[in-house]
Amino acid sequence: MQSNVLLVIFTSLIFIIPGCVEPNNMEEDASDESLIPERLNIVAETAGRDIDRGNSMDILEDASGSNTLILWVSTGCSGCHDWTEMIAEKMSNGNLSNDTRIITVHRYPSFETKEDVIDVYANENSSTNSLWPVLLPFDGQKAIDVSSGKNTEMDYQDAFENPATPSFTIIDGDGYTIWKNKRYWANETTLDDALNILNRN
Repeated sequence: MQSNVLLVIFTSLIFIIPGCVEPNNMEEDASDESLIPERLNIVAETAGRDIDRGNSMDILEDASGSNTLILWVSTGCSGCHDWTEMIAEKMSNGNLSNDTRIITVHRYPSFETKEDVIDVYANENSSTNSLWPVLLPFDGQKAIDVSSGKNTEMDYQDAFENPATPSFTIIDGDGYTIWKNKRYWANETTLDDALNILNRN
């Protein structure tokens, strides 16, 4: 008799608990998404080369109304190296203008130092030297809500929905995300798609 009562209680809990927990989790997820502003910007330290156009860059200010292609990277990411080498080769061969609005943004400052990033992506002796600006946000750096002009309450990675490495995000001159891609290995077709969207202003 007692085992039957325990069985009924246990069975009831199985049906009741998920119904209580799951909707709350779903509501929290939805509210988290709603906290992300539609228009985002990053102002961050650069690698400090001439090509970086200063020691700090405000992405939207530097864009002057144009679209910007962000390549999210980490130092040990083979796909990031592959994409960087492909784009740099196109620029070196004259198949892509050096004025093309591409920037590299370091994705993981919590466990990779800016010196390591510079050594990989902003070093003339590296095969993965970027021929475009490299941004080095600090750990905990906030994204900027363009509408208010103030920092968001979330780190820049969270605001940009935790992009994979490598991946691309294109933002327009107003800070709206207009295209994303997370193909791991460099691909001509994907790059062509990105450049077509990038050049629409």
